[in-house]
Amino acid sequence: MRGVFLGGLICALSVVAQAQVNSDAYRDYFLMGQFGEVCTMCEVVVLCEEGAVSPSYERIPAEGDFTVYYIQTRTFWSQISTIWEWFIANFRTDALAARGHTRPVWVYEINDSTWSAPEVIAGRLILEPGVIELGDKRIERVKAEWQQDNVVLGYCQRMPLWESIDAINDNAGEGEA
Repeated sequence: MRGVFLGGLICALSVVAQAQVNSDAYRDYFLMGQFGEVCTMCEVVVLCEEGAVSPSYERIPAEGDFTVYYIQTRTFWSQISTIWEWFIANFRTDALAARGHTRPVWVYEINDSTWSAPEVIAGRLILEPGVIELGDKRIERVKAEWQQDNVVLGYCQRMPLWESIDAINDNAGEGEA
């Protein structure tokens, strides 16, 4: 019985490897990776800033006004559903592309260089239309525009992960009383 289960699991995993949504149509999307949409086990830190120019920081700045989105790995049950989603993607990718997937996101508002306590929201990464929904805001995935109610607030930039996690850990408690 274990052999049948392991054989089925190996088959399912090989299907998962072939069924990633990694169409050329999505290649230039914000946060798209070489293996398709942001991997399910990857964490990502995104800095969004108001203004007409895209941010271009090497690390999270020590001063300023901006928002940091710390996009977490998918939850356990969401990970389990991934196998089914990618299996279905072998036959039909349009439903998966339109639905996307959700994962927890920690949101830090930085105002006058002071960090807020984290707000935990459910973020949704979607391929069609290409957006990342983050509560009442979203990131348009072609131009990296940071939007609210279809009005462009500014732009977003993916940040280096390890340095950003250090910055979050160093500053996250400042907003708490």
